[in-house]
Amino acid sequence: MSGAARFSGLFVALALLALWTQAQPFASLSSHGVLDDPTQSSPLRRNLTLLILALFLALVWRRGRLDQLRHAMGWLVPLLFAWFAFCALLGASPGLALNRLALAGITLAIAFCLPLVFERLGDFVLVLGLAASLAVALCFLGVLFVPDLAIHSLRDAVEQGLAGDWRGMFRHKNDLAPMSVHFILVGLLLRQMGWRFWGLALMAGALALLLLSGGKTSALLLVPALIGAMALLRLGDRAGAALVLLLVGGLALVTLGGVAFPPLTALVAHLPDPSFTGRSDIWRLGLEAAAARPITGYGYAVFWDTGVTYAVAGSGDTAAQVSHAHNGFVENALAAGLPGLVLVLAFTLLAPLGHIAAIRPRCADPKARAFLQFLVANWLFVLMSASLESVLFNRGDSIWFTGLLALACLRYWSGAELAP
Repeated sequence: MSGAARFSGLFVALALLALWTQAQPFASLSSHGVLDDPTQSSPLRRNLTLLILALFLALVWRRGRLDQLRHAMGWLVPLLFAWFAFCALLGASPGLALNRLALAGITLAIAFCLPLVFERLGDFVLVLGLAASLAVALCFLGVLFVPDLAIHSLRDAVEQGLAGDWRGMFRHKNDLAPMSVHFILVGLLLRQMGWRFWGLALMAGALALLLLSGGKTSALLLVPALIGAMALLRLGDRAGAALVLLLVGGLALVTLGGVAFPPLTALVAHLPDPSFTGRSDIWRLGLEAAAARPITGYGYAVFWDTGVTYAVAGSGDTAAQVSHAHNGFVENALAAGLPGLVLVLAFTLLAPLGHIAAIRPRCADPKARAFLQFLVANWLFVLMSASLESVLFNRGDSIWFTGLLALACLRYWSGAELAP
């Protein structure tokens, strides 16, 4: 790598760390400041995110790739944001919803800029591995030197029941666990690209973090995402699409199906709790609220923390006290109705299937296949996680950003704009 490339790589690695932690590494949970008004945004986070976007745009412009960035947006992304903005204007808190939608747009723009910064796939993977290794190391160092800021404890202002679960440099165990899965996949990619011992060490460290975080959802979805990615690379287009629908749709049916469809309730009742932590009441409330406003919803990311929830929930309904739906599909239906959910699924599910179908015949090189497997595994993991967490189209959420990065790489590669 040249001097300029090294500078760009270092900037990308540091930017990834900031985005993964949402500019709040090792946040204290013992102060009641964590209970502050959730409608207030962090000036540091907002300004830092804008600065990162500006620098990325400058790097993309310097490489003469702004046209590629515009082309990658296509018609679907502007339509998606236009519909969500329209729904926000009709919602209970238009200013807050638009502010949060702007953050979602900035996050998406950064993810689509990032691959265009690099000339070679090897440089991209090297920087991604560096950022992941730094993140894993910082998590362990945090536990060693500032355990109160890296492990949930009884001194936390909320969720004392999580005491003992690791969160590393992240704000919550539910951030560390899915990011650990991402780091495991990065380690596997490094190993397949020729950095054998580095990859194995990263995988071992990330796996330890995953287990110590106590994140059941992420631990259970890692293997299906990885096996699904390997199978998808070997199946035909129709069989691959059927496999994705089986993995994503099947999990959604097992989780939401028991709440939304009475005939499935009896069947699901004989299974272990598919929500893992009794989320059924939350989903029932979310589905009832979405059915009340099926076209435009309530506005982007404002249903749970602006008092709208209590207008729908019955008195004493504890489900109204949560901060999100714990389901990405329900969350987007609440934000922008069924049309909004369809647009999100078109962007995150249908479009990538087409990209993968276009890329797969050109993937003869083992390293190219390893990179495609990495992208598909990350994509599948995010889609399956959406049945249990609100990760889909979720502002600056760390695991959503990793999914966006995979979507961006698939989009560029399918158009031969990112050479493998």
